[in-house]
Amino acid sequence: MRFWALAFACLCVVSFSSCEEETKEPQTVEDIIKSIEAGDFRGIEIGDDIKKVIAREEKNIVYTMPDELTCRIPLDLKDSTFYEISYNFNDAGLYIIDLIVLPNDTFATKTLFQEFKEYYDVRFGKSDANDGFTSWFTSSTRGTDVEISMIDESLERGTPYLSISFYEEEGIAP
Repeated sequence: MRFWALAFACLCVVSFSSCEEETKEPQTVEDIIKSIEAGDFRGIEIGDDIKKVIAREEKNIVYTMPDELTCRIPLDLKDSTFYEISYNFNDAGLYIIDLIVLPNDTFATKTLFQEFKEYYDVRFGKSDANDGFTSWFTSSTRGTDVEISMIDESLERGTPYLSISFYEEEGIAP
């Protein structure tokens, strides 16, 4: 009788643990940039101080320096699309956001490229495109110029690779 009770208990534990929800990677542009959280990117704005960015990205940080944070999302999935974000700071706060997307395949890269383009075309106006390099110009909340650039670097790197950068510098807007 003890054997059956123990077997039943083990079966219940296995059944309940298999019902746990798996970590899902972001599937859409809105999931990646967390557009519902406002800000320039993932609820963060150009000009924010490093403490605010650390608080927002705490669970994703894989590397930190006094003037740079690197995050990886998702952290626990292998052989799948993942995103690496670098935030760079100067005396005025956050001034560069670099997003690198490493999709599973070329189709996913092209799909994400198109989705990002459509999203940013609506948010920042029609993009300028030149030799696979797409860019938008806007202003930060503190009135400085910000260039958002995107490029599919898959061909050059020999692997699916999409990069998007937010770069703040006065005088870069056309």
